[in-house]
Amino acid sequence: MNTAARHATTGSNRTIGRFVVERELGKGAQGSVFLATDPHLGRKVAIKSVRAHASAETIERLHQEARVVSQFSHPNIVTLYDALEHAGAHYLVLEYVDGETLQQLLRRERKLEPGRAARIAMQIADALAYAHAKQVIHRDVKPANVMIAAGDTARIMDFGIAVSIGEAETVEALQGTPLYMSPERLLHSQVNEGADVFSLGMVLYEMLAGRTAVTGSSIFEVMHKIANEPFEPPSRFAPGVDERLDHLVLRAISKKPEERQASAAALKAALAEFLAPAEPRGEGGGQVAQAAVEFLMRRMRHKSDFPALSRTIGTINRIAADSDESVQALSSALLKDFALTNKLLRLVNSTAYGQFGGNISTISRAVMILGFNTVRSLAVTLILFEHMQNQSQAAQLKDEVIASYFTGIMAHRVAARSGATGSEEGFICGVLHHLGRMLATYYFYDEYTQIQRRMQGGESEDRAARAVLGVSFEELGVGVARHWHLPGSIVQSLENIGESEVVKPSGAGDRLKLVANFATALCRVAADTPPERKDAELERLKRQYEAGIALPKRLFSTLVDDSIKQFLAEAGTFVGDAQKSRVLQSITQWSAKKADGPDGAAPIQAIRGAATETAGADTLDQAITQTTRIAAAAPEPGPGAAARRGETSNATLSAGIQDITNALIGDYNLNDVLRIILETMYRGMGFSQVLLATRDPRQARLVGRFGFGARIEELLKKFNVPLAATPDVFQVALDKNADLYIADARAPNIAERLPEWYKKAANAPSFLLLPVVINKRVVGLFYADCDQPGQLTIEAEQLRLLKTLRNQAVLAVRQKN
Repeated sequence: MNTAARHATTGSNRTIGRFVVERELGKGAQGSVFLATDPHLGRKVAIKSVRAHASAETIERLHQEARVVSQFSHPNIVTLYDALEHAGAHYLVLEYVDGETLQQLLRRERKLEPGRAARIAMQIADALAYAHAKQVIHRDVKPANVMIAAGDTARIMDFGIAVSIGEAETVEALQGTPLYMSPERLLHSQVNEGADVFSLGMVLYEMLAGRTAVTGSSIFEVMHKIANEPFEPPSRFAPGVDERLDHLVLRAISKKPEERQASAAALKAALAEFLAPAEPRGEGGGQVAQAAVEFLMRRMRHKSDFPALSRTIGTINRIAADSDESVQALSSALLKDFALTNKLLRLVNSTAYGQFGGNISTISRAVMILGFNTVRSLAVTLILFEHMQNQSQAAQLKDEVIASYFTGIMAHRVAARSGATGSEEGFICGVLHHLGRMLATYYFYDEYTQIQRRMQGGESEDRAARAVLGVSFEELGVGVARHWHLPGSIVQSLENIGESEVVKPSGAGDRLKLVANFATALCRVAADTPPERKDAELERLKRQYEAGIALPKRLFSTLVDDSIKQFLAEAGTFVGDAQKSRVLQSITQWSAKKADGPDGAAPIQAIRGAATETAGADTLDQAITQTTRIAAAAPEPGPGAAARRGETSNATLSAGIQDITNALIGDYNLNDVLRIILETMYRGMGFSQVLLATRDPRQARLVGRFGFGARIEELLKKFNVPLAATPDVFQVALDKNADLYIADARAPNIAERLPEWYKKAANAPSFLLLPVVINKRVVGLFYADCDQPGQLTIEAEQLRLLKTLRNQAVLAVRQKN
């Protein structure tokens, strides 16, 4: 303890400068705080000291706090009066706040009533917004640094580790309290307003829940949980916290800064809205509808699955279709989910898209054939379908998903037959025309049930939805679609035409809206109209839409029949347990009646039916020889080859080879073909990473160009193969133009031949090298690896197929040069 502080506590000299010390208010790791009186001004002050023999860094921090706080004049920030040195010790003279810290308050009361907690948090947010406007980040917002005065006035203090906005956080300079520290600070990125927003969110969480958002036995466990594990909503520990406040807090403590409130001022505004909610919403008016949509979206966001769904869909939709890198980014995003990839490829090879001929076996090829926007939107559709089927109450949900799928099939056929541009987009517009109803069924099931009861009593769907939700299903769907950044033409297609007279569309967007509405009406006839009225209703629809969608009567009937047949053949493939759906059964019965079948049992039945030795290689030469021997053991393709390659892996590789062959026939982009090859290798073999390295024209080396895998971006930056006379594994394979499968890279005489750059970049336990050599010149290298020891086994047929893929790359490069 410094000299003056010691005197203050012993009573031998109770002054610090001109200030008369009364008592010690508190003590921390860096020093003490005393209550004192200023005899000149006749007021009480708080004097903050640093411990005796404090380091130069600690003293500088005290001076830094003085420089920062001296700029401030705000009712929710403790005021600095003076900074002084006395008897060789350093002090800050601060406004004395008669009260207790928020930490002391919470120790006594444990948790606070939600309104009280929100009012305290709003004052802290106001203080932080003021500091941020002066380019200062607090960095240590926590209950111990907030004073609570009379009337629950909050006063933030201790700017000792404050920094300027945008200053880089380093490991050496990382300071603060881990329980309240934002994930980006733990990752040592630049510090901005979001760090304080996160900390205040954690403080608000603690006020509401009576406990911190994370717990742990060590700092490292706490930091890991903050950076990686989802937070429980405060209501999990305090049932009195409603969903609006749950959402507000969870948004403030989002892992990603861009998903939090944009600033402390925005957080203050959100708290003010919670404390004084808008007036109840009635019918009519665009602003009223928008407010209702925002209210419903806030309710959805507090549920743990909606933010995750939105992030996934938003990420995919934000990938712009304007560059070659976009195709790579889209393919990489989708390939992270093998189940999604397989469903997407089944969809693009279904009857709806089968007119392109041949089989599409890769995302990259699908983009080449169908277009970037179509594949992106199909992926969004499937993500939504998959999400909607993971709900236990899903009898009604199943019907909504089934109806959406049938509407999509119908819309695709209507778009193609009526001459609409982008008929593939018609499928997506048809599917998503039910978006608002699907979301309401999933997230607001009780309200959805009330809406259904009102409709049974004679109300229209729009009126019933507005009465219960404050907004129509259409408006809810449009609002969420915009939030997900769906393309404008799809958002426009969600708008309902209703019973109004159809006029000739003025553009592609209008035409797609007509197509989606027409398909939705046809679905309603198929699923909900009594059999004796179906034909009359179809005739009415034909008359209503003929100005915009001119279809001859014969073609109209064929379109409906063909859509039903396709739907019955495919519904079970893309919608789980489809045969239990009321909508499916209704359509099946209509199909059976039209075909004079018995009762629809046959179509449902149809749906049910629809739906190595090298590990021991101890030298590099032996590894090369063994790889050649494996390839030589592969049988030549013949009449029985398809049966011999019945495994999923070989089938995927073979399909990819056919895909590439089809692409090479016409005019192609070389990068597209190379990407298909990499994707085929990745999916077919289950590699951890695959990449293509190509020659750098400026220097003699191969550099990573593009690829797939969980760590591919980092690996591409470090993958750098010098074309020099070095005896390492890579150079030997390139010099000899030898395909090389290393089953055990840990074997001593293989490990010693691995270059240092590779050990730092990948150092995989097993990997495959396939050189790309043209006219005896190395132009590239296919690399693939497996992260887990012993999991990569390449059979003879698989190696032959992989070599064929490499040879197709050689052919593609030759044809373009």
